[in-house]
Amino acid sequence: MKRLLITLSFSTLMVVTACGDDNAGGSRDNNAGTPGNNNGTPEGTNNIPADNNNEFNAVEENSDETIDESGEEGDTIENEAGVFTLHSRADDIDSIETGPIVLEIEQVLAASGTLSEEMAQVMEADEVEYIQVDITVENTAEEDFTFFAGSGTMQTDTGEQLDGDMWLSEHIEELLMAGTTQSASFYYILENSSAEDVEAVRLIWEAPVNVDYEEVGEEPEIEVEF
Repeated sequence: MKRLLITLSFSTLMVVTACGDDNAGGSRDNNAGTPGNNNGTPEGTNNIPADNNNEFNAVEENSDETIDESGEEGDTIENEAGVFTLHSRADDIDSIETGPIVLEIEQVLAASGTLSEEMAQVMEADEVEYIQVDITVENTAEEDFTFFAGSGTMQTDTGEQLDGDMWLSEHIEELLMAGTTQSASFYYILENSSAEDVEAVRLIWEAPVNVDYEEVGEEPEIEVEF
């Protein structure tokens, strides 16, 4: 998978705007103002076509708008969503096995961005600092198990404890059917520190459970250094 810098898309914009219309007079939560995913939709909004021509993905044919897998610290990408900078990345990370579940951390990257005027107005923020975690989860068993891959909690060496942003992150079904594999990108929005200052993160998930809600492994935990 290894997407390096995934920025806001019009599909994300449509979802956020629609939610704002449904909740007129309310305010966005503290996680507002962040880069979206390639799907650009939270769970339950898959009615937006995946091949939307208005979507801005970091990986495009134009090399001027792309940071490939060899991207290094300081590389930037600019598009209609804003300007985004890669500060650090780790992609040589051991997989984790817990019960029948294999959790592969494809990469973890720290990045920041200055949002375009249009996106800043919608997201109610001018800049964003975030940690992106790309994972693949496999159920190696011949029976179904439940694993909350999207509920990983992050601790940074800058003193923050964060949950993934539910609006911007992609979705992995909690029910992992026998022999299946799923992948997604999750975004952790830094609230009190800069992505450039983060040198290590610790991630921990709940243990997988069987159909009787009995734990079938240990809580997966890993520390990643940039």
